[in-house]
Amino acid sequence: MKQSKPTNCIRALSALLASITLIGCTELSPRDPYALKQSLALEQQQDAQAVQAATQATDRRVWFAGFAMNSTSTAFQNDMELVSSRLSELGGPVLKYEDSNGRQTDKLRFPFATPATLARAIREISSHAGPDDIVVVFISTHGNRKILSVNAAHQEFKPMTATQLSAALAPLGNRPTVVILAACYSGSFLPELQGERRIVITSASGERASFGCKADSRNTFFTEELFAKGFDVSKSLSQMMAETNVRVAQRERTLNLPNSEPQMSVGLKLRWLAERPLKDWFQPGKETTDMPPADPLTLLGDDGKNAYHEYQSKPFPRAFVISSGGTGQYAVGTTSQDTSLPSDPAARALALCNRRGLADCRLYAVDDRVVWTGH
Repeated sequence: MKQSKPTNCIRALSALLASITLIGCTELSPRDPYALKQSLALEQQQDAQAVQAATQATDRRVWFAGFAMNSTSTAFQNDMELVSSRLSELGGPVLKYEDSNGRQTDKLRFPFATPATLARAIREISSHAGPDDIVVVFISTHGNRKILSVNAAHQEFKPMTATQLSAALAPLGNRPTVVILAACYSGSFLPELQGERRIVITSASGERASFGCKADSRNTFFTEELFAKGFDVSKSLSQMMAETNVRVAQRERTLNLPNSEPQMSVGLKLRWLAERPLKDWFQPGKETTDMPPADPLTLLGDDGKNAYHEYQSKPFPRAFVISSGGTGQYAVGTTSQDTSLPSDPAARALALCNRRGLADCRLYAVDDRVVWTGH
């Protein structure tokens, strides 16, 4: 149908106004010296606020360093802000460093989230945090094997590697640390990040993508299931992860997506923190590795339980391996199509588990014998 002249004029005016608006709303980038100066000022402001709050706290404190490293989806900044707000519900002092590459125009709300700002934040925390304080480092972005995407103002920057992140975290030393990575293939970071006094949680295994990072997504699937839908301060991280694995798998299955296989690696000297209810993080308690033994089969998510059920029907020789992230892996027989793998099924199951980037792969059963020795 032919449009009237007034209608055409209105449309042309609307288009012109939209163009003017876009011109005046250019996204700020770390490549802009003026924006970089703003970012540095915000970093200094956050540090001053954190230090002031820390001096007023007499007991254990939680230090939060959150980084939304990608501007191509609203989910990443929303993830960072969600985790930050949830930690504030724990009932104790939470000292925050929040960096984001979410869309920012004219004036920055957050410092830019880059490898450099992450390293600086960790150095500041390490210089102020006590030996018993808890540090939570959260990163949400796109990812690939052993790299995390850094994108600001819809411009790609050099990604952060697993080696870089490991080096950036090094100043924290033996402080109890929880590292959470919400990114595709984030399980590939586990070998470089694991430590005796560190818990590492990833939204996917080293060979899997994770989901929920479209341009207008509210949150990534993993972060939403862990901190929005399933968040309960009376539960421990271990409980939350076990339940999150189930919910994420169900959500992905409903959408005909492959299971992302979220992972959790718990350092030997930090098992007390993994098992303690979040509401008790600030309370003194028995912080020891002498935890009561748990049935390792309870660690398995739905896919892991299905794998174990399949394993029980396989002929001898066979072996079954469990990772701390709730994933099961088995091998059957003494031959493999991949000649680079061991012929022994136990060694082969462990090799396959490690190849997938899974955390703390441990032998559970050989043939019909349970050989699990715990941690």
